[in-house]
Amino acid sequence: MKNIVKDFVFIIIFLILLNICTNIFVLKGNGFGSDIYSFYNQKRNSLDIVFFGSSHSYSAFSPDIIKEETGLNSYNFATQQQPISVTYYYMKEALKRQNAKYFVLEAKMLIVDYDYAKEGVVRDAVDKLPPSINKIMAINESVENKKDWSSYYFNIIKYHSRYNDLNIDDIKIGFTRKGINNNGFTKLEENVDTDIDNSKVLNIDERKKISSKNLKYLKRIIKLAKNNNTELIIVKSPCELSEDEQKYYNWLEDYLSKENIDFINYNKKINDLNLVSGDFYDYGHLSYSGAKKLSRDFSKYIKEKEDK
Repeated sequence: MKNIVKDFVFIIIFLILLNICTNIFVLKGNGFGSDIYSFYNQKRNSLDIVFFGSSHSYSAFSPDIIKEETGLNSYNFATQQQPISVTYYYMKEALKRQNAKYFVLEAKMLIVDYDYAKEGVVRDAVDKLPPSINKIMAINESVENKKDWSSYYFNIIKYHSRYNDLNIDDIKIGFTRKGINNNGFTKLEENVDTDIDNSKVLNIDERKKISSKNLKYLKRIIKLAKNNNTELIIVKSPCELSEDEQKYYNWLEDYLSKENIDFINYNKKINDLNLVSGDFYDYGHLSYSGAKKLSRDFSKYIKEKEDK
């Protein structure tokens, strides 16, 4: 019995040390979107709204402004090009810690036509997630080659050679798991040379179905939200649209209408929001001035729902 206890204690100590070493060696946040650690440092059941998605989300919705306008706490749990398969497991992780009233999914990644994102994209999303079944499943669904899975499960395999690049911040964050405290929002600079006009594209009436994998996870997300009494809202932040993209959004709007889920395509409201060239960082993302306008408009929408 003593040997069993000793073995058990050894395993526990080994796993703790492995986790600390992993947190030290893993690449830290670059200041864009959620650095993940900060989400897990939010007080339990303190968030009313959680945003999910890609850079189209974390550059568009400011939790500070939404708090100022509505009094509700929110967090942008978004990462670059976040695959919808990862988003689903992010939502499951969020439900472990938060009883948010609203989950808001930015729609850009629902319409991509590939099933597997690049390695850097997936690693940015999963590397710093705490060990859990959700992390394992997110890896299995988002990494195409099974031979690579082990370096995601134990990413010390990937990053062990970083020892020459480690600095005091790596060590400090590795022990404290405290990163950038920006509520997941990134302020982007204004670009006065960006002029977006979707008027012709918005007139397209054709439909194009989203990929089977994205549809599978959209259905799972809808079911997850309903089962947890969380209202799911799908939004599309303003950006330049191609004809194919608009066809996807037309299909998505029809599908979500049948599911009784609100879909706000802000590309149809660019003029209403008075978005001008300086309100964009580039043709895909809002600058901070544009994000302020969008966040205030979204706040009005939420306040109307709250007042019902």
